[in-house]
Amino acid sequence: MILQGLLDGLKPSPILTVSEWADRNRELSPLASSEPGQWRTSRTPYLKKIMDCLSVHSGYKKIIVEKGAQLGFTEAGNNWIGYIIDNCPAPTLMVLSTDETVRRNSKTRVDPMIQASPNLRTKVHEYKANSGENTITQKNFPGGILIMTGANSSSGLRSMPIKNLFLDEVDDYPIDVNEQGSPIELAEVRTNTFANRKVFIISTPTIKGCSAVDDEISETDKNKFSVPCPFCGAYHFLEFSNLRWNKGDYANVKMKCPNCGELIDEHYKTSMLAAGKWIPTDTEKINGDTIGFIISSLYSPFGWFSWASAAREYDKAAEDPNKMKVFVNTVLGEPFEESGEAPAWHNLYNRRELYAQNSVNDNVVMLTCGVDIQKDRIELEVVGWCLDKSSYSIDYRVLLGNTTLPDVWHQLDDVLHETWTKDNGSEIAICKMAVDSGYNTTEVHDFCRQRPGLAIPIKGQPSLGLPVSPPKQIDYSRNGKKIGRLKQWNVGVNKLKAELYSWLNIEPISDKENNIIYPPCYCHFPQYAQNYFEGLTAEQWIEKRQLWVKKYERNEPLDCRIYARAASVVMGLDRMSSSANITKTASKEAKKPKKSEDDPWGSSDFTHYWD
Repeated sequence: MILQGLLDGLKPSPILTVSEWADRNRELSPLASSEPGQWRTSRTPYLKKIMDCLSVHSGYKKIIVEKGAQLGFTEAGNNWIGYIIDNCPAPTLMVLSTDETVRRNSKTRVDPMIQASPNLRTKVHEYKANSGENTITQKNFPGGILIMTGANSSSGLRSMPIKNLFLDEVDDYPIDVNEQGSPIELAEVRTNTFANRKVFIISTPTIKGCSAVDDEISETDKNKFSVPCPFCGAYHFLEFSNLRWNKGDYANVKMKCPNCGELIDEHYKTSMLAAGKWIPTDTEKINGDTIGFIISSLYSPFGWFSWASAAREYDKAAEDPNKMKVFVNTVLGEPFEESGEAPAWHNLYNRRELYAQNSVNDNVVMLTCGVDIQKDRIELEVVGWCLDKSSYSIDYRVLLGNTTLPDVWHQLDDVLHETWTKDNGSEIAICKMAVDSGYNTTEVHDFCRQRPGLAIPIKGQPSLGLPVSPPKQIDYSRNGKKIGRLKQWNVGVNKLKAELYSWLNIEPISDKENNIIYPPCYCHFPQYAQNYFEGLTAEQWIEKRQLWVKKYERNEPLDCRIYARAASVVMGLDRMSSSANITKTASKEAKKPKKSEDDPWGSSDFTHYWD
């Protein structure tokens, strides 16, 4: 008998999953739960696989959840914290949006969880004021430590290596912490020294294009929870588009089965969830390190958030864009696509004019060129400006070639010294070329330094309140060695984008004789292809985040137009009167400088890209 007891004591502890640990040990506090008492994973079956991916023997290192509200995910994260303390102690970091949220969460969720579980209570001493061992934001336990910090605290995100990282509601985090970078990235770096690290990211998404969790989930296999129809047995996802009700009648909201068409009462949800399973919807991104889950509030257990509530909230939101944003985020668990200030690309496409590319209207008083540098090409737009700040796009070009090598810069030099013939027969040339120095900076500086007065290096500054700031002397380097100084112009890209989009929304008007009149600042375009106009309107302003985000991947036409506009500001377009004439000045400045050993640029062909 004694021998058997000794042998039993030598047996290793069984390997528990997080869900098994929670079912055995977790007590929900009435302070944080509408259903206090013993935790039951069966109440929220969709949480089981997610919690088990967090288990110490699971191979996944990063688990990401994009979700609606009222689904129990924060408590699932707390289950993981309890599991770590009791079963696999290690340095652990929990990050919430603010320090105040951390203190509230510690008092209402973490401390009650510890005190309600005998296994945890014996390992983590009760918090006492002035105690050096455990505080509101730090819990010590044998073999590990739990640190809780706000995403607004750079010091809390950078202190010590950690094995387990819990990032809760990441879309509420600041974009940048004390100018040191993303709080998500700062926290994740701390796990790099652990080969068996675990990172758990959960959040309700916010705005499309600037949702942190949506960016994270886009790189995963995007698992969705599939449930069986109680009538035909076919598995399907609970989609809001399949919800059926009559407006105002929320007592009979049902879910239509996409397979058999039967209308499903919500009381079937409990059995449907119990038989549910996660299915990856982006199989090309399946891997053993990262897994992603997407789930809406339509899966909220029976008795929590109901389908009737979803229908009611939708009807309320249908007439209020702000409420619709909340509905899409918190009920559908999807990022909301805000309408920005950019005009629709097809509106600009449909109003294209019949003037030929590389022809110049007589009203044009100057040509400027905006240049964007990429790894394998240079993109540029030549723009003609009139005294009333209306503009004509003269040509959009892509010069193909490795931008660390001379050939493609030879092509750009040819463009800079090209001349155009106006409708009245006079010649005009580019009077200022603005070249973005954000990529391949040394090559940009080389090019501009050898063409003083014609080509200027610029750098975008989103926060700059001016279109263009006065030039600033900067160090000019090659291979890390300072070789001189040159002038650089900072460009207020946010301001110029807002200006451009207001100009693009200007429409022509007709007088009493039905003659078309183009107002000041009107933008004229030749017969460019669709791609150009998509690129020109590729970004939208997000007021909540105070930034521009991409709608389309290719935004080079927008950048080039902004840089061409910056060049016109440098040339003084905004200060010119109707008597100004800089055509002659432009032609004089456009004379090609003499070749020298310091200026080895030659000629080459260019590519017309937007034809």
